[in-house]
Amino acid sequence: MFIKRKQEQKEEKVYELRAVEIWQCPQCIGWMQKEFTTSQNPTCPFCSSNMVSSVRDVNVMLE
Repeated sequence: MFIKRKQEQKEEKVYELRAVEIWQCPQCIGWMQKEFTTSQNPTCPFCSSNMVSSVRDVNVMLE
């Protein structure tokens, strides 16, 4: 006897492009979102330079 199972429908993840405030390193490619930093004036974890404030477009997953 064979039982035919319903195929599960996979939900597609939906993303939206948003402008996010970041800290960006002027010396290398390092950057991090401001909301995840603990310092007011962070240094780059790669080259130890002082980071500058900037904005970057990031894909954010919608709920």
